[in-house]
Amino acid sequence: MKLTTKLFGGLAACALALSGAAPANAATAYPTPTPTPTDCYGALLTVEPNGNLGAVFLNGGKLQWENRSWSSPVPFDATYLTQTGGLGDETFGKFSYFGTSSDGKAKFYDQRRDLQPDGTWKHSIDGPVTTIGNGWFQKSITTTYSGTADVRGQQFVFRLTNGGELYRYTIDSYARTITGTVKVFGGGASITSIGSAPSVAVNGKPVAVLMATLSTGELRQYLIPDATPTQWSSKTIRPAASNGWQNFTAITARKCDTKGQIILGYIKQRQVAAYYDPTGLTVNDKDLGGGASSMPALPVGTRVFG
Repeated sequence: MKLTTKLFGGLAACALALSGAAPANAATAYPTPTPTPTDCYGALLTVEPNGNLGAVFLNGGKLQWENRSWSSPVPFDATYLTQTGGLGDETFGKFSYFGTSSDGKAKFYDQRRDLQPDGTWKHSIDGPVTTIGNGWFQKSITTTYSGTADVRGQQFVFRLTNGGELYRYTIDSYARTITGTVKVFGGGASITSIGSAPSVAVNGKPVAVLMATLSTGELRQYLIPDATPTQWSSKTIRPAASNGWQNFTAITARKCDTKGQIILGYIKQRQVAAYYDPTGLTVNDKDLGGGASSMPALPVGTRVFG
């Protein structure tokens, strides 16, 4: 029976299970700075300078970087990458990716792994790489889903340009198309990074939620209605100069199974940071705790995406 993966921030949590990673070779796990419930999950995708794909996983209240060769190298110089879907079982796995390249192209490709008779896994790029669009240069980029974790609607790409303009695109990973370009706002030059957070419903209508870090040190949320994206609003989670949020280059937030939310991020010091809020992210949040983890700095040149 084929098993559809559960996605966290675009990354399939079961990717490790389908990689054939042996427990004896499991990556070292590090506790989060603030004790995090074991029912909180999340992930940050990583790409090393040689193109090897990996991920930092939050699982069981601990962080680990799985960077062994559990996939083929990314087939382009990725300036952004996210997993948009996947399926598999004990002998097979296939995962879809969307990304941008250093030459400003948007790309789709599929990664495949097959269990071999000797118990090893064969990794391959499955089919052609689809290249669409030009001018995909950005300060930060993220993907979100409308709807809920159980009933998902459209998938969107949000791109923050170097000039501070935020654009939204509708992505179809099956058709490998990007349509419906909308300029959400301009004047966001102080935003240093954006990342996805769980969507919400306002008056019964789906609203995308983006986390944003600012050069002032502020942590902010943007609420962007699916149907009327230019009618956005924002709220400050932590005020300016509060916890050095300006150092983040990647960020993502996810709900925990029972209560609260977890924020994972990557900071300029090449460290993974984790924050937990037991009541969910609210305005001027006082109970959000965490910081840089004890996980060693990732190697120079490693790119990290939320």
